[in-house]
Amino acid sequence: MLRRLAIPGFLAAIAFAASPASGQEPAAGPVVVADVTGPLDQRALDFVVEAIETPGAQLVVLQLDSPGLSSGDAAGVRAAIAAAQVPVVAWVGPAGATAYGPAGQWITLVDVVGAAPGARIGYLGREQAGGPFVGTGNGTFDYPLLGETSVEITVGGPNPDVVDEIVPTIGQFIIGLDGRIVDTTAGPVTIETGETVVTEDGLEVNVPSVEVRFLKPGLFTRTLRLASRPEATFFFLLVGLAAIAFEFYAAGAGVTAAVAALSLFIAGYGFATLPISWIGVALALLGVLAYTIELQRNQLGPLSVIGTALLVWGGLTFSTTGPEYPPRWWAVLLTVVGVALFYGFAITTVLRARFSTRTIGREQLVGRTGTAETSFDPTGIVVVDGARWKARSHRAAGLGPGDAVEVLEVKGIMLEVGPPTA
Repeated sequence: MLRRLAIPGFLAAIAFAASPASGQEPAAGPVVVADVTGPLDQRALDFVVEAIETPGAQLVVLQLDSPGLSSGDAAGVRAAIAAAQVPVVAWVGPAGATAYGPAGQWITLVDVVGAAPGARIGYLGREQAGGPFVGTGNGTFDYPLLGETSVEITVGGPNPDVVDEIVPTIGQFIIGLDGRIVDTTAGPVTIETGETVVTEDGLEVNVPSVEVRFLKPGLFTRTLRLASRPEATFFFLLVGLAAIAFEFYAAGAGVTAAVAALSLFIAGYGFATLPISWIGVALALLGVLAYTIELQRNQLGPLSVIGTALLVWGGLTFSTTGPEYPPRWWAVLLTVVGVALFYGFAITTVLRARFSTRTIGREQLVGRTGTAETSFDPTGIVVVDGARWKARSHRAAGLGPGDAVEVLEVKGIMLEVGPPTA
C-alpha cells in the first residue's frame, strides 16, 4: 500500500515543483497556497486574509500547521472565507501538523479539507490557546466532539467527517481537486488544477495544469514570529540577558551588544503576543541574577544550582498556552544548559583572557601599583604589571586616565584600587 502511494506521490511532487506542463499558458488562474505555520497572532491572521483575497486566483489553499491562537481576532479570517468569490480549501500537513483552535474552526468553513496521515485536529471550542472553552454549537462550526480534545487523522481510522481527503502531500491534494464543482458567493466554480500525462515509461501521472504560487509572510514578520512559541521567547530573553551580562563585565560595547539588542527585540514580540505567565518570567529573571552574582564571585557554587532550578521552573511555566502548545520541555532544558555553559565557561574564559594574563596568584597583586587607563564611574580599567584589569574605585578618589593607582583588594576578576598610599 505504501509503495503504491510513494511512487505516484514522488512523481507528482516532482511535477508539482515544475512549471505547468508543455510550457503552455495555464487555462485558469493560479492556485495560491498560503503557508500558515505556528501559533496565530494578528500578523498571521492578516496574512491569511490577504491570501484569501489574492486577485486573480482561481483557488486558495490554506496549508495549516498551527497549534492555536496566541493573540488577535480570528473573526476576520472567518469573514473572508465566507465572502470569498473563489473556492477556499485547507490541507493540514505534513504528518504531525496540527489545526487547533481557530485553525481547526477554519476547516469546518472551507469548501474542501484534506489532511496528511498523522495530522491532528481539535480544540475548536477555544478561541485562544489556554483560554476558556467557548463552545462550538453556535451554528457556524458545530463539532462538540472536537471542542476540548483533539483527534489524529489516520488512514482507515475513525476520522471526523470534516476531513474529505487523506493525502500525504499537498501536491497530491491540489491535483486531486481537479474537476470539483464548488459553490461560492459568485456562483458555482469548477476547479481546474491537473491533467493526466504519460511518462516515458508508459506510466500515467496526474500533474498540475496551472501555476501554483506559495505565499509566506514577509521577512520582517517571519523574523518577529521567531518568538511565536513560548520556549522561543524564553530562549531569546535569556540570550539577550546573558549578552548584556557579558558586555557589562567585558568593558566595552561590541558585537555582543548587537546580539543582545536583537534578541531582546524579538523576545519583546513574544511578550506582546503570547499569554505570558509573569511568575515564570520572574523565576527566569531570578535565575539569571543568580548566575550573574556567581560570575561576579568568579565561581560556580550553590547559587548557580539555585539559578539553574529557577530557570528550568521559569521556562516550563513561561506561558499559559496549554494544553495546545505549552513550552516544550526539551527546548527549555537545552536553553538552560546553554546558559549554564555560557556563564560557567565562556564568559569566565573570555574575561580572563581579556583582562589578565594571570589566572592564579591574584592575591599577590595587593599592594602593587599601576596606571588607570580610563575614568571610574565607579568602575574602570587599570594596567598592573602589563595586564589590563577591570577595577572599582570610590568616586571620591577622582581617578582618571593616566593616574597612578594601588591595588587594595582582589575580588574575583575585579580589583579594588585607590590612589597610592605612599
